Amino acid sequence: MRRTTLFGMALAIGAAFAPAQAQRAITADTPPAGRFDAASVPPAPDYDGPANWASLPWIRDDGDTTPQGVEEPPQLRAPVDVFFIHSPVALRRAVWNADTRDVWFNGDVGQTTIRNQASAFNGCCAIYAPRYRQMNPAGDDPAALELAYSDVARAFAAFRTRVGDRPFILAGHGEGARIAQLLIERAIDGQPVAGRMVAAYLVGTPVTRDWLTARRGIAACSSASDFGCVVSWVSRTEDSRRLRYRPPILCSNPISWTTGPEPAPRSAHRGAWMRNGAEFPEALRPPDAGLVTARCDRDGVLRVSDPGGAYAALAGPDGSFAALDIPLFWMDLRQNAVDRVAAFLAARR
Repeated sequence: MRRTTLFGMALAIGAAFAPAQAQRAITADTPPAGRFDAASVPPAPDYDGPANWASLPWIRDDGDTTPQGVEEPPQLRAPVDVFFIHSPVALRRAVWNADTRDVWFNGDVGQTTIRNQASAFNGCCAIYAPRYRQMNPAGDDPAALELAYSDVARAFAAFRTRVGDRPFILAGHGEGARIAQLLIERAIDGQPVAGRMVAAYLVGTPVTRDWLTARRGIAACSSASDFGCVVSWVSRTEDSRRLRYRPPILCSNPISWTTGPEPAPRSAHRGAWMRNGAEFPEALRPPDAGLVTARCDRDGVLRVSDPGGAYAALAGPDGSFAALDIPLFWMDLRQNAVDRVAAFLAARR
């Protein structure tokens, strides 16, 4: 099947004229104005066609990106699918929820969360990533989050209709991971579809042990080859202040894939990788292997050693590595998804 590009021309023109300004706009927060008003939300996206998907296996898009020296597998022949719920990107307008018709919003999603996060799954799976009316990350309102969830729930239903009984990975980061939790609660846990879920990667949001205990058939993954389970981590610098999560949260070490306090050494780190989108065209780079150590502290926070260089510059002022939860472990996640898929498929033979 021929692969085409969505939004490619518009994004290329914008980046060619002002790449640096575009990159600053991606990271600038514009808080919502006033209270959430259901009457003023943008129209709901339609998931029947390709326009409201940020990544699809038969479309040439940012989900196909790989580092220099890493072959791009043919997604159309992948035995498993991934349903990826993208991280929130900063909105350029003072609104509560994004408009999926906004080409700049769609471009920001592609250049950041699809390119640097969803792409880690293209080694195992065919990627489906819906556009949705994400909540503004500079605000927090349950109604705005529910609006975002309503889109993802409809997209997931359309995804399941298309792929049928094929196995799938559920993945999300930040707000996307929060929405994935709701999807597990309301549409997966205890349902027949749970038997086809290879794993859920809920990264960059606290997943409490109490939440896991309340699930009927889904527990925490405790090894690199467990399946039908949840993986989660929230990463911070090694020397940042302690965060006391109560109740404790799940910490899956993305180097060793265990949940204990034992540190994973640099020698086991397969590699960090990301593209920053500030150059056009941007040359591909190889992964940065052996860059960091990682350990789970007693409260469930993933403590990561100083990665140095451009990676260290993206740490938040409080020591948060939220922007790097996945990029710091891009190659580790890529290999782990391949391994879990292999274990799942072997068990079904």
